[in-house]
Amino acid sequence: MGPRKLVFVVAAALALAGSVFAGVGVTWRGKKVDLAAPPADFPGDAKQAADALAGWAGEHGYKLDLDRSGRALVLSTTNGSKWVKQAEGALALVDGLEGAKAPEPAASEAPTAKWGASERKLDTGTFVLVVVKKPEDHGTLLARLAEITPYLASWAKGSTPAPGFALGEPLVGAVVLGLPENKEWNAENEFVHRAAELALQRKYGRQPYWLLQGFTWHAEVELRRGVYCFPYRAGFVRAVEHTGWRARVGALWSGKSEAPLVEVATLKRGSFDDTGALNAWGAAKFLAEKHGAGFAQALVELNGLWESGSRKDLGGGSWERLPDYEVPIAEQERVLRAKACEDLPKALASWFTAG
Repeated sequence: MGPRKLVFVVAAALALAGSVFAGVGVTWRGKKVDLAAPPADFPGDAKQAADALAGWAGEHGYKLDLDRSGRALVLSTTNGSKWVKQAEGALALVDGLEGAKAPEPAASEAPTAKWGASERKLDTGTFVLVVVKKPEDHGTLLARLAEITPYLASWAKGSTPAPGFALGEPLVGAVVLGLPENKEWNAENEFVHRAAELALQRKYGRQPYWLLQGFTWHAEVELRRGVYCFPYRAGFVRAVEHTGWRARVGALWSGKSEAPLVEVATLKRGSFDDTGALNAWGAAKFLAEKHGAGFAQALVELNGLWESGSRKDLGGGSWERLPDYEVPIAEQERVLRAKACEDLPKALASWFTAG
């Protein structure tokens, strides 16, 4: 290929990329926003998130919708406003822990960090949730995420489409439609579950897995009146397993006066067990509804303990992150007792069995 032809091909490719990007805007507060020239009050974090995925969205036919506060960006092919409403419901549950309302984005606020490329401060940034129309788009989405955040490359290469996922860094998740295993499944429940995962981690950072999942099931029950998202579970889910969680957790603790955290917090990342799920949901619901402000303080401290405990010192001022590290259960209980509920084991047992 000669120099002139090469220049032509490169120029054509750049023009195509530019036209794809230029064709994608963001719907915000009922209006279409041009990413190339957004209004002065458009939140900077949201623009960074949109810029990162606008090219992929344009190429694959997805539109972008942003919630009013600028904290949740939804990519979908249809019903963008419906999905944004679900994301706002999840955000409201997280806000409610401190009795707060959805914040208004500051017009002059600059992005706190480049989306997907660096660690961010708590309660900053915009999370992205993609409603993947078809399984084939899942692979191209993961490839794009790996370009943005290189450490995801090995995960992206080996990942196969699942009903959904959510990551803490970068703050991104997906709901994948059209899979054979979507029987006994509800896309809106999956979306709410993943939105709650992202919303809680956006505000409070990395949390013990059982507590994070417990809160997301709490969100499903509150916003969708039942549970349909069962991470790491394979096989048929009976109809009775979608509702009645209060009665089911009560039966587990019937006749017991204490519920030690070591017996409650048994759900582990990478696997599913029904008893652990019920206990996680019950404990998270109790803490969120009965001790919201203290629970919020505990979440901040638990994240701090994870941040320090998950760093492996390599010497010479360098370190690496241990992604699977979990704060020890004894430390979790100490924090929850100190910040949220001093007599946690008895209070949990009492709430579990109250019916």
